[in-house]
Formats: sequence, structure tokens, C-alpha cells
Amino acid sequence: MRLKKSLFAIALANSAIALILSLLSFWGCMKLNSFLAPEGNTLFLYADPVIVAETSDPASPPHEISIFLSVLQIALPALIYTLALFFTSSLFYRLKLQKPLDILTKGASRIMESNLDFTIEADSRDELGKLCAAFEAMRKELLSNNQKLWRQTQERKRLNAAFSHNLRNPVTVLKGCAKLARQGVLADTIDREQLAEHLSLMENYTDRIQRYVETMSSIQRLEEIPLVRETTPWKDIVAAFENMLRFVGADSGKQIYFETKPWSGTVLVDSSVLFQIGENLVTNALRFAREQVRISCFTDGKLLTLSVTDDGRGFPQSYLQSGIRPFQKGTEDAEHFGMGLYTSRLLAGKHGGIVTIQNSGTGAAVTALLQVN
Repeated sequence: MRLKKSLFAIALANSAIALILSLLSFWGCMKLNSFLAPEGNTLFLYADPVIVAETSDPASPPHEISIFLSVLQIALPALIYTLALFFTSSLFYRLKLQKPLDILTKGASRIMESNLDFTIEADSRDELGKLCAAFEAMRKELLSNNQKLWRQTQERKRLNAAFSHNLRNPVTVLKGCAKLARQGVLADTIDREQLAEHLSLMENYTDRIQRYVETMSSIQRLEEIPLVRETTPWKDIVAAFENMLRFVGADSGKQIYFETKPWSGTVLVDSSVLFQIGENLVTNALRFAREQVRISCFTDGKLLTLSVTDDGRGFPQSYLQSGIRPFQKGTEDAEHFGMGLYTSRLLAGKHGGIVTIQNSGTGAAVTALLQVN
């Protein structure tokens, strides 16, 4: 029943019971009064029509009982109706209000504690049941919004970490290029052509950083990074890769061996994506290598293969079992975010390829495959 009907039904039932009890109490008091305190006796003397009424003394006990019963005749119905009113309110609260109010109060307390992992059950179909159902819908919506906000926060965290990580590599190349150019100018060992080459490389990397910043500022998730494939001669890719390796490993103090296979064709590739992957893999290898890093890069016109191997201690077994994940670091170095391999795998996937990791006989080996046709 709805609350109004329920209250009316309970009040009607209790009023009927109270009426019956009031009538019974009134009738009972009258009977008791007539039995315990009679008003008088009528005596017939001989055959004379004289009636002598003998009344009781007002101060006698039967008269006091009569007064008490007369008061009780009025007081008992009033008391019965008062108790009926109290019982009606108590019964209505217990049957219709207590449980849903308790559920709503506990639910509100848990929500204030930021705990949404519960369920609000509506046992009735009255107004409070509908209120519980609305409260449950609100809880589900809050939980959904919190989960959505948490996912957005995680995505933003990944995006910021990837942005910081991937921006570091071209900045390293720029610093290395500027350092070599400055040393050559001071030592007067660099000619105009070499200086122009250094400046051209710095200009290319500056443009790349600018495009990268604009791209990362316009997206909300790493998966939204766009691809811009262009047809590029393979020899230009190799030359740019060799320049990148020269500047990335300039201050590492480790040997870098680069090998490729000659090919005279062109590849359809997003160069910025390719070099982001290459820089991530090479800088990771230089960080863990003891003395040397070996890099091979070749293509058959359909698939581009980039393999990087170092002579370090290799990947931990737990890393190999869990696979490439974000914020997974080989060391506790606070300067590194653990996003290099994850970003590389993501970019390779957008380019129709994959990134695999394994331990070779000399250390860690990472291979990136990209579709270039």
C-alpha cells in the first residue's frame, strides 16, 4: 500500500478496536456500578399504595464506588483512544518507515565515507520504496562517474608520463648536436657544411618537438595519437637513424653498433613514430648495457624490423611473464617513468606491428615490427 492508504487502514482498524473496547468498558462500568452501588430499595408495606424509598448515605462506601465508576466510564474510553493513537503511530512507523529510513541513513553515511560498494534494496513499492530505488540509481550513477573519473585520471597520468618520456629523447639529441657544434666551432674543426648539417638537424628536431607538443595537447588518451604516413626513401630513413644514434649515445660512454641491409625502395611510414620507437628502445638499452648496444634495422618493403640488443643483465623473469605494461620500470630510478616500452608497443600497434621482448645470450633483446606498405 501507499503511505496514505496504509496510515488510513491502520488508523481505521485501531479506531474500530478502540470503539469496541470503549463501549465494552462503558457498559461494564454501568453494570458494575449497578451491582456494587444501588441507588435505593423500594418497599411495599402491607397493601397500602405507599412507596418508601430508602436511599443510601452519600458518605457511605457504595456511593464513593459509584462516583469512581462514573469517572471511569469517561476516563477509560479516553485512555483507550489515546493508546489507540499511540499504537497507530508506532505500528505505522515500524511497518512502513523504520526499515527504509534505516537503509537510507546507512546508505547516506557510506556515501559520505566515499564508499559506493554496496546495494540499496527496495522491499516495498510505496513512496519510500521508490525513494530507495532512486537512491540506488543515484549510487550507481555516482559509482559510474567515479570509475569514469578514475579512468580519465589514469589516462591523463599515462599521457603525461609518455609526454615527458618521449620529449626527453629529442631534447637529448638537440643537446648532443648543439654540444658537438659548439665544440667544433671553439676548436675550429668544423666547416660550414658540417655546421649547416648540425643546424638542419636541430631545426628538424625542433619541428618534431613542436608537432609532438601540439599533438599531445589535443588528445586525451595515448591511443588517440594520430599517424601521418609518408612515402620516404629507405636511404633517408637509415641516414636519419645513424644521426640520431650518434647524438643519443654521445655521452653514454658505450659502444653502439648499427647494421642494416641495403634496399633501394621507399617505405610508407610515419617517421616521427618510427624514431620515437627507435629512441625509446636505444635509450633503454644504453641505460642497462654494460659496454655495448647492437642495433639492426632493415625492411623488405612490407615489414620494417628494428632490433635492439644490449649486454646487460636482461629482463627480470616477472617482467617477461607479465609483458609490457605502463609504469613498469627495470630499476627504481625516479628520473624514469617506465613508459618507453609501453609507448613503443602502443605506437607499433597503431602502425600495424608489434613489440616483443626476450632475453638473449648477452642481455635483453627488443624487436619492433612495423608495416610499411
